[in-house]
Amino acid sequence: MRAIFLRGAAMALLSLVCTTGHSLAQTTVRLASAQNSIGSLPIVLAQREGLFAAENLKIEIVDFKGGGPAVQALASGSVEACICAADHAVRLRSRGQGGLVLAALTEFHGYGLVTLASSPVTDIKSLQGKRIGITSAGSLTDNTLRYFLEEAGMNPDRDVEITGVGTGGPMRAAIETGAVAAGMLTTPDVQAALGDSRKFKLVQDYRDLQYPALGLLVVEKWVKGNDETARALARAVVKAEGLVRTNKPAVDAALAEMYPAVDPKLRAVLAEEAPKLLSADGHMAPAGYALMQRMLKVSDPAMVAVPYEQISASALLPQP
Repeated sequence: MRAIFLRGAAMALLSLVCTTGHSLAQTTVRLASAQNSIGSLPIVLAQREGLFAAENLKIEIVDFKGGGPAVQALASGSVEACICAADHAVRLRSRGQGGLVLAALTEFHGYGLVTLASSPVTDIKSLQGKRIGITSAGSLTDNTLRYFLEEAGMNPDRDVEITGVGTGGPMRAAIETGAVAAGMLTTPDVQAALGDSRKFKLVQDYRDLQYPALGLLVVEKWVKGNDETARALARAVVKAEGLVRTNKPAVDAALAEMYPAVDPKLRAVLAEEAPKLLSADGHMAPAGYALMQRMLKVSDPAMVAVPYEQISASALLPQP
């Protein structure tokens, strides 16, 4: 009996050492998050389903008020990756900071420009002289708004006032109180607002635009020094994107975690929309990237076009 006990104790000690060793082997990756939109679903799924842990990764999410400050944290090295609009990768590369889209998260834009149902605003031209809410300066919402203002023959710097408000609740509050005449809302806030047609209406809907609205961004310098970690991060995210299409209970649970206060009926709508909106394999669509380049040119005419191959880190994605 004593021998059996000693063997058991030895096995338990060995197990503890192995477990501790495994824990120590985990690599911490900090992800800057610019918003809590459906584009973050693969990240939440990968965390909940143990896909990051299976790659020996410990993920820490750091929340920021919009894409501008989130990507600043990425550029400074305060975080290793950013859940941000892919256009930030282009800006980083144009500044010599080697921005890369490690994995595409969404295939489509995701935002809508919303106003009060009682507002006289009917289209983007009728916002002349008014204040419009974006998440933050230099963000996807800023670039999109400027592009479509110019498309309508307006000058974004003279004909309207563009102001950073933030996302979700603050943006909706700004619209409701009249602090802005219209504001940019993304999933699920745009669906929630439009579900109350007595209070809100769309000015312009960008959700059907093929556009790399959200991706997992990194910088080239970090990838060169952390190739295996970058590949592991990409593998986990792509596996999670597969779950979006194959594991509805996991998707439902992840959405409940992301949006605990959202009506279950609205979460069911999001679960249906997720496979249509999100990337299936982490690859950024070239057509969406081309539209993004055109939008960036409007907000920053001096910006030099960056070839798709320099931005997409497709070589780091798991190969079929």
